[in-house]
Amino acid sequence: MLLAADWGARGSATIGGAIATNAGGNQVLRYGMMREQVLGLEAVLADGTVISSMNRMLKNNAGYDLKQLFIGSEGTLGVVTRAVLRLRAAAAFTQSALAACADFASVAALLDHMDRQLGGRLATYEVMWRNFYDRTHAVASPPPLPPGQPFYVLVEAAGSDEEGDAAAFEAALGAAIEREMVTDAVLARSGRDRDAFWAVRDNIPALMSLAPIRTYDVSLPIGAMDDYVADVLAAAAQRLDIAQAAVFGHVGDGNIHLVLGLGEYSAARVQAADRIVYERLAPIGGSISAEHGIGSEKRAFLGQSRSEAELALMRHLKAMLDPKGILNPGKVI
Repeated sequence: MLLAADWGARGSATIGGAIATNAGGNQVLRYGMMREQVLGLEAVLADGTVISSMNRMLKNNAGYDLKQLFIGSEGTLGVVTRAVLRLRAAAAFTQSALAACADFASVAALLDHMDRQLGGRLATYEVMWRNFYDRTHAVASPPPLPPGQPFYVLVEAAGSDEEGDAAAFEAALGAAIEREMVTDAVLARSGRDRDAFWAVRDNIPALMSLAPIRTYDVSLPIGAMDDYVADVLAAAAQRLDIAQAAVFGHVGDGNIHLVLGLGEYSAARVQAADRIVYERLAPIGGSISAEHGIGSEKRAFLGQSRSEAELALMRHLKAMLDPKGILNPGKVI
């Protein structure tokens, strides 16, 4: 059985932390956020009241679904002490490929194509911009694909019929190449091949060559991503003389991560970079946090993603459940 959540912090993350932040990760495209993995939970309120909602059913419309108050609230409304998690049957077989694309339009077209062709088996769609791949590929020797392409896509499908699913995956990828969505591609023929793909994607330490850095986790419509990234990088270069950056993320579910090399660190430069990244999201219907939460650093920008009415209701809930402000004070709201 499988807890269908796979995070970069898989070696250190806790269940309570994953619930408190509504963690995402690499398989949201197929299985959803952590919220989708929680059937029930128990939480302790600021006054010591224990709210036990240890539901085990997929369907339960008996009044308000109170567990949703605590999932993603970053510990500001209550402390989660127990949980009932939904486990899935683990896929018997996973097919992986790394593909190169000439432009972002091809990245989006490939996502739609693979999703349609694989009939619900598409599990992962990770995209690395050239400025990311060219810094991280050296972890695999030789690299799975040569550096220098505009975009790299790590795509995976999970299923139960090894022979049939593999044939369908290869046929879908082959059709994408014929339609010129893909300029180059390599299939994983072994676990070692797949590990090499993921080693490049997960080689975040290589980005420390950009230090001092500022990292961002945003979500936005896939159709707006190319222009958004270009606009952010151009503004960062013009206003802050930031020439180095890396972009990657879970594009299949609308989530990208931006890493800006600040050149020199100061509070003023950080604030200016934050404004460049966050203030461009509201006009295109994006969010300042896709999966990493708000904490204290993003709190000033929450109004970019939430209306005044939503913020007022959040404050009301906080005041009602934690009137003394003792639960993770200063976070979120």
